[in-house]
Amino acid sequence: MVRFRVASACLLAAALAVTTAVAAEEAPREETPREETQTLRVLYAAPAGCGTRASFVAELEARTPRVHVVDVGESVTTVSVELLDRTTGIVGQLSLREQNGAETLRAVAGKSCEEVVAALALIAAVLVDPEAMTRATAPASTAPVASPSDAEPRAREQQPPPASEETLRLRPSLGTGVAMTSTVAPSLSIAPALELGLELERGSWRGPMLLLSLERFSSATVTKHAGSADFSTLLGRVSVCPLRWPAHGIAFLAPCGAFEAGSLHVDVSQTIDEQEPTVLWLAAGPGLHLELRPLRVLGVELDLLGIFPLVRDNFLFSPEIQVFSIPVVGWTGRVGVKAVWP
Repeated sequence: MVRFRVASACLLAAALAVTTAVAAEEAPREETPREETQTLRVLYAAPAGCGTRASFVAELEARTPRVHVVDVGESVTTVSVELLDRTTGIVGQLSLREQNGAETLRAVAGKSCEEVVAALALIAAVLVDPEAMTRATAPASTAPVASPSDAEPRAREQQPPPASEETLRLRPSLGTGVAMTSTVAPSLSIAPALELGLELERGSWRGPMLLLSLERFSSATVTKHAGSADFSTLLGRVSVCPLRWPAHGIAFLAPCGAFEAGSLHVDVSQTIDEQEPTVLWLAAGPGLHLELRPLRVLGVELDLLGIFPLVRDNFLFSPEIQVFSIPVVGWTGRVGVKAVWP
């Protein structure tokens, strides 16, 4: 009888175990929620050298994993980004147009293109994924464990670089124009001018500037009863402009110091002793450079220089007839256009 009761208890326990296992298998399993991905089309427009579509997309994807950027697509949400170079800095505009036609507009301003692109990418990430801001600032206890070497690059991706870390750039330029001077001949002399420049910049801040000019002056023929003389001068000029003010905007002026070197040639004719003397030309002086730059790569400029000749020669037909004497001080003006490397 005892053996029968023990066997019955064992059979009952086995039946309960089987029933529990079957019920566990038939119970619905709780699925882990998956993040929804938003498909986006990104349009990007900016001045040359002011970021690219790829850089904006990289900034956006670094802030939220819930976006999928496509090149084409008519029935997807569209993000349009436009950057403008204004007198006060860089202005960025963002438009998010959803599939149902609803549109959200945002605008930010900053000192550099990198700063504005990073800010617009964060705005777009929050509009598409409201948890993007929370995710970026989540406490360490809820975030996955990461090594310090991984955390530092991720923090750099989340924040735009400060202005102090922007790299210095040298931007070359090529210009042409017309120059006029009162110093190398008895009358005003005119010359075509060629200019090479080198500018130092950090973001939208303007620094010192170096200008190299080449000019060939010629003037009207000087006629006396003893003969005629034609003056021509070929010179090169180095101008150093240590600062430009204001540092931002489409117009600025710069005080400069200039040094000139070249040759002054005189062609004497219709006289008893016809000669063609050539003398050394050396001069230096202060200057002022004014420039209007409506585009980042195009400028219209005006240069005004005070010229102090370092070598002063006299030109005579005879001891009694003087043709020209290099003055103590003169002036030179130049107007032209220039193209600046982006």
